Amino acid sequence: MVSSLNIAAAQTVLNLAADGSSQAEPDQITASLTAQFSSGGAASAQAKVNSAMAQALAKAKAVSGVTATTGDYSVYQTAPSDSAQPPVYQASQTLQLVMQAPQGAPQGAPPGAFTALVGELQEKGLLLNSLNGDLSPKAQAAAEQSAILDAIRQIQVQAKAVASVLNEQIGKFQVLNVNVNAPGPMPRVGPMMMMAQTAAPPLAAPAKITVQASVSATLSLTPPP
Repeated sequence: MVSSLNIAAAQTVLNLAADGSSQAEPDQITASLTAQFSSGGAASAQAKVNSAMAQALAKAKAVSGVTATTGDYSVYQTAPSDSAQPPVYQASQTLQLVMQAPQGAPQGAPPGAFTALVGELQEKGLLLNSLNGDLSPKAQAAAEQSAILDAIRQIQVQAKAVASVLNEQIGKFQVLNVNVNAPGPMPRVGPMMMMAQTAAPPLAAPAKITVQASVSATLSLTPPP
């Protein structure tokens, strides 16, 4: 019992921390659009949105590899600046498009069919909110693992340096805390609507996505045998 206490007392305890990172090419492209229309009546505004969304979904489903999902739907009344004028109702609904980026595409560039679809939907009056490169769940998990390993390697280097100065040996990790910082949302631009006669497919060249991980560890150093 006494011997055990003496060994424990002879250990040096280190608390270390490091931030690791990993970069990955986007392997999917996402676009967010909004169908937004105004009318003198709520029912009329909603009918326009419903019709536009039905057409958009049909066009999206016709493009192989595109996954289309609808999002927030809202209707609200706006008061005109001239109180003598009747109120105006505005209805809107969002549409999310996702497609896997082709293997080997430069900078995760989206397929032409995807950008052509987005351009066509803009021609039909939908507003483009964002066009981003993204990571699929599988690619995200791989990038997170790489970032965690990078942080752990840094901690191992720190521990080795301290052990060398103290002329001690690295013992076992006692505590290891990992926190992954998922990439934040890509910058969004204001909704853009292009007129039918001047519409052209939007351009996109997404940069690599950086995933970060913070790791803290508690480990012991022991005297050489």
